[in-house]
Amino acid sequence: MKTKRLSARPPMVVLASFLMSLTLSVRAQNEPGAYPKNSIKINLSSLALKNYNFTYERSIARKITVVGGYRFMPTSNLGELSAVSKVLDKIDDSDIADDLNSISASNKTYTGEIRFYKGKRDGNVGLYTALYARYAKFNLDYDYDYSTNSRTYNIPLRSEVKGFGGGIMFGAQWRIAKRLNFDWYIIGAHCGSLKGTINGATDLSSMTNEERANLKDDLESDLSIGDKSLVEVDVQTNGVKGKPSAPFLGVRGLGFNLGFTF
Repeated sequence: MKTKRLSARPPMVVLASFLMSLTLSVRAQNEPGAYPKNSIKINLSSLALKNYNFTYERSIARKITVVGGYRFMPTSNLGELSAVSKVLDKIDDSDIADDLNSISASNKTYTGEIRFYKGKRDGNVGLYTALYARYAKFNLDYDYDYSTNSRTYNIPLRSEVKGFGGGIMFGAQWRIAKRLNFDWYIIGAHCGSLKGTINGATDLSSMTNEERANLKDDLESDLSIGDKSLVEVDVQTNGVKGKPSAPFLGVRGLGFNLGFTF
C-alpha cells in the first residue's frame, strides 16, 4: 500500500487566505459599534539614535490591549549618532567626544506589555497605563588606552550585557485618520538586573604585578556608582576579563509612534 504524501500549501493559496482574513477583518470593523483591533507601529523619535523600534498591538477587550515590541540598533559609532553629535557640539568637551568616538555599540530589545485605556470611546484610544516586561542585549566595543611609566597599552574591550526588568508607563493614543493612529509615550520607567561579560585579549606580559593591580583598580573605578563598582575585573598576562553586574534602569518617554490599524 502506498502512503499518500501531504504537500505544502502553495504560496498563492497562503497569500489568498491572508488577504481574505484581512478583508473579513476590515468588513467586521465597518459594522456599527466595531473598532480596529490591530495596529502595527513604528517609533519615529528613536530614529535619531539609529534605533529601529516596531510594535504590534492587539485588543483583547473593549479597553484592554496587549503589545509586543522589537527594537534594534545596528553596530554604530556613538559619537556619530545625530542626537549625540548635537549634544557634543553644545558641551564642547573634547575628552567626552574622544571617548564616545571610541565606542561602537549595538542592541536588541524585546518588550511585552498590557495596556489599560480610559475613556468612553471603544478601542485602544485615550489615555492609558501600561505594565511591561523588557529583555535587552547590548554589545559595546571600546579601545581602552592604559599608560604606565614605560609604555602605553591598547586594550580592545569587547562586552556583552543582558538585562531583564519590568516597569510601568503612561501614554495616550489617538486615531488621526481612518487607518492611522498616533501613540505617545508620555513617561515611564523600569528596573531589573544587568549581567554580562567583558573580554580584552592582549599581551600584558610586560606589565609588573603592581601595574596590573593599578589597571584593575582603574577599570573598576571607571565603571562605578559612588563607592560601588559595577564590574569585577581580572587582569592577567593575556588580557582583561570582567563580569558586569548592575541594576537595569531605564526611562521610556517622549516616544512618538505612527501606526496602521486594521
